[in-house]
Amino acid sequence: MANEIDTGNSAGQIFENITQAAQFVLNENALLRQLVTVYDMQGTPGLTASVPVYPKLGALSALSAGADLSNSDIAATAVDITAAEFGAMATIQDIVVESSPLSVAQDAGSVIGSGIAQAMDEVIVDLFTSASTDVGPGAGSELTVEHILKAAATLRTNSVPMNEVVAVIHPKQAFNLKKTLLNSGTNPSANELVNTAARSYFLGRVSGVDIYESASCDVDGSDDAIGAVFHRGAIGMVMKRDLRIATQRDESIRGFEIIGSAAFGAGILDQNKIVKMTADAAF
Repeated sequence: MANEIDTGNSAGQIFENITQAAQFVLNENALLRQLVTVYDMQGTPGLTASVPVYPKLGALSALSAGADLSNSDIAATAVDITAAEFGAMATIQDIVVESSPLSVAQDAGSVIGSGIAQAMDEVIVDLFTSASTDVGPGAGSELTVEHILKAAATLRTNSVPMNEVVAVIHPKQAFNLKKTLLNSGTNPSANELVNTAARSYFLGRVSGVDIYESASCDVDGSDDAIGAVFHRGAIGMVMKRDLRIATQRDESIRGFEIIGSAAFGAGILDQNKIVKMTADAAF
């Protein structure tokens, strides 16, 4: 690229529109980041965070008078989560900005923000296959409310608090569930839905489990997908750098580049707090 001029934040109103649009779309559409535990790595050296995970104490017995307590092992184990950089670039020519009735720069920011949001969701749903317990019906079979109940019962058996438990499934897996929930009179609006992602992807609540659908769940060659039911503490996400927008002028094309990037990663912290559900993802 010839005759580059780094405009940085001096791009004025155009840069502001891009940044605001990208950040807004990211915040509104990064669904899964809101459902897991997020660790802020910004300003710290390195790309890997070691998250301490403490064991659960076994059942305690009643003590006799004057009994001497023995030491309980509560040493934490470390789960390493490594962040990676994700980014996208778009080039816009001056003539497009000057002739379009639309806010091209703002639209470009929205597209980039949406792309980063999807990358964040995919990093998390890719972990579902690593869950050690599967309570789904299996490949080729439809997901039903019974499987959500079974997942909730499994987590309760593991003494997982049910106040922050969610299910994330593919939209085609959700099809049969939606019919059941609608016929039962479930009212999603009765729940606290704080943003676009929650309002758009929330299906309902079953046995204390808030159910969301996400197209970020991968469908394999046999039209099956893996969803999951998990507590917030089951998955950790490290944010090395949140969304960053930069612009760079390129006079040779009479336009400018828009670059959006972020650095993050995710990992399973506690297998006792997550179960996966393999099920059919075809109509």
